[in-house]
Amino acid sequence: MKQVPFPFALNVGTDIVHIPRIQRLVARSVAASSSLNPATTTNQKTSLSRFVRRILCEQEQAYFKSKFKLSSIASDVQLPSQPITAQTSTEIARWLAGRFAAKEAARKAAPGGAASVSWKEVMVRAEAGGDGRPEVVYLREGGSVGQLGKLSISHDGEYVVATVIAATPEL
Repeated sequence: MKQVPFPFALNVGTDIVHIPRIQRLVARSVAASSSLNPATTTNQKTSLSRFVRRILCEQEQAYFKSKFKLSSIASDVQLPSQPITAQTSTEIARWLAGRFAAKEAARKAAPGGAASVSWKEVMVRAEAGGDGRPEVVYLREGGSVGQLGKLSISHDGEYVVATVIAATPEL
């Protein structure tokens, strides 16, 4: 059988995240914020803070901070400006799980594979001037250049699944 190459320079990546995995991270931070032991509080709160700083680019961190009314992301201790309720905790976990799945799918779809793109070099946002559909932007040169990728994301029960299609740039 003669094999015909795929006619388009496209890459596809997909990822699935179990939301309770992220929920545990958020819950540890919420529990730590109500702890009476300051040493434990500082230690525990940094797990969520570190996760946010590790996977979100600066623009996403700013959006996350304003969306959930968090007073600090850059520091080692992330303090809510108001108490985190169970509902807010769940919303934070769903939002972060969605970002994580989308970014991992985008990294897998990158022309050089996941190892060629860092978490912070992928930004998830609503399409500019569009109807709010999500898209990914591969940030280059300090964020001044970005290549777009198509993102499909779905939340269902305890899972988030994301698929990204990205073009392979011509050399």
